[in-house]
Amino acid sequence: MSEKLSVALRAWTKLLTSKRVVVDESFLDKESTATFDTHQRVLAVLKPRSTKEVAAIVKIAAKYSIPIYPVSGGKNWGLGSKVPERDGVLIDLSLMKKITGYDEKMGYITVQPGVTFRAAVDFLMRKKSSLMLDTIGSTPDATIVGNTAERGHGMAMYADRFNFVCALEVVLPNGKVINTGFGDFKDSALAPLAKWGVGPYLDGLFTQSNLGIITRLTLWLRAKPQHFTSFIFHVDDEKRLGKVIDVWRQLGLEGLQSSLRVFNDMRMISFGERFPAAEKTPLSEKTRRAMRQKLMIGKWIGLGGLFPPSEAHAMADQALIKERIGGLVDRLIFYDQALIDTTYEHADVQSKQQMDFMFNKTLLRGNVSEAAINMTYWRKSADVKVNDLHQDKAGVIWYCPAIPMTSTAAQMTINVCEKVSRKYGFELNLGFLFISERTLDITGALCYDREIAGEDKRAMDCHDEIMRVLSAKGYSPYRLGVQSMSLMKNHGRDIRRLMKTLKSAFDPCDILAPGHYLL
Repeated sequence: MSEKLSVALRAWTKLLTSKRVVVDESFLDKESTATFDTHQRVLAVLKPRSTKEVAAIVKIAAKYSIPIYPVSGGKNWGLGSKVPERDGVLIDLSLMKKITGYDEKMGYITVQPGVTFRAAVDFLMRKKSSLMLDTIGSTPDATIVGNTAERGHGMAMYADRFNFVCALEVVLPNGKVINTGFGDFKDSALAPLAKWGVGPYLDGLFTQSNLGIITRLTLWLRAKPQHFTSFIFHVDDEKRLGKVIDVWRQLGLEGLQSSLRVFNDMRMISFGERFPAAEKTPLSEKTRRAMRQKLMIGKWIGLGGLFPPSEAHAMADQALIKERIGGLVDRLIFYDQALIDTTYEHADVQSKQQMDFMFNKTLLRGNVSEAAINMTYWRKSADVKVNDLHQDKAGVIWYCPAIPMTSTAAQMTINVCEKVSRKYGFELNLGFLFISERTLDITGALCYDREIAGEDKRAMDCHDEIMRVLSAKGYSPYRLGVQSMSLMKNHGRDIRRLMKTLKSAFDPCDILAPGHYLL
């Protein structure tokens, strides 16, 4: 331990007490562990309870030139978990877990960094709110601020989460605290209601960056849909899938109020199954086909929701979708309240599970679920129960490119990812997220067993090649992990110079999350 770090730790201990300054080596080992191979070390963990304490921590870090990395929940699985880009001290914001504002009439909630999706959903349930939070496909114990800071996704109509956020409270690298938008105006009635404020817009500077620590934000909520309808379809022919993508782009441009995700068979299979012990990797098409038949799914599965304002709109939307894609897909099925009311009580167990997944408990209605975590154990032995990904050495690496919403781009991406995945012995595990009307955000997962020698390297090599090939085709990532920050160098020279200028102005000592996006 360096002399500067020792002095800083004494100052932080005086500020927080020894209970909230952790230097135990076994604990730090856990904090330095991701779902893939990393070598960076967490040198200490600080646990503030307030913005004032965060600001004081930052000032001490600046005084002694100690790199600090903020994390909220640390559930950034597949992209680095809590592991910093370089050796440094973690600021664990999970104790800052207050919901500081909520307005049923105006539809918003204001949260600190430690507020999880689970906690926010529970809060709204206790309030018997008519509003819903756009939740997350990952663990409910991920935090709202953490997901927003990385520009992560929701599930429903507010899936582009950062579009529905305002009034950030931010601690700058010099320890000063600012409020963005109208939050900077004394006694403003607009702070939680208006996104832009007046003058230059600053909020974006503090997402996917290392220019400040978000200690509070306001997230807008949406009224629970009274005529919600979900739907599922299957497609075995990728040419037809491409046509569906082109049609859905047009429907979005025409104003259809919908949410859609299309997953390949392996994504759906791995939610509930494990890799067969007798099989060689990658999984054979014969076994894959048998697993699809068991689950009654196609090669590609579309899962979506409609959010119409009336029953008449709901019927019209269903009719429109049937007209536009009905001939391109197999088994297009809609789920609405009328169907549930008439069939659920007398349905068999399997049918009830399907109706719960598609309607009663769907994430599209603001619920949360831990089901997707099962996927990360796909290559683990069946006798390993889902518990702690890091302790169980469940390997997962995400790759996250964005592509144009066209059949051509989708087919090219499938071809590249399939070819490279098989080259390295992995099954293609891919999802298309229809977040906007013009681009598709891709979630690609490499799931493996970290206890098998060589698998860490093989998975990372696969990830790197996929990202390299897609980037060369003009399909850049929309989100990075600690394993892929070097791709920021793909920016043009002038933009990189501007980013460096901003970083130097905000953080002349380069103590806040060095290497995180702004290199």
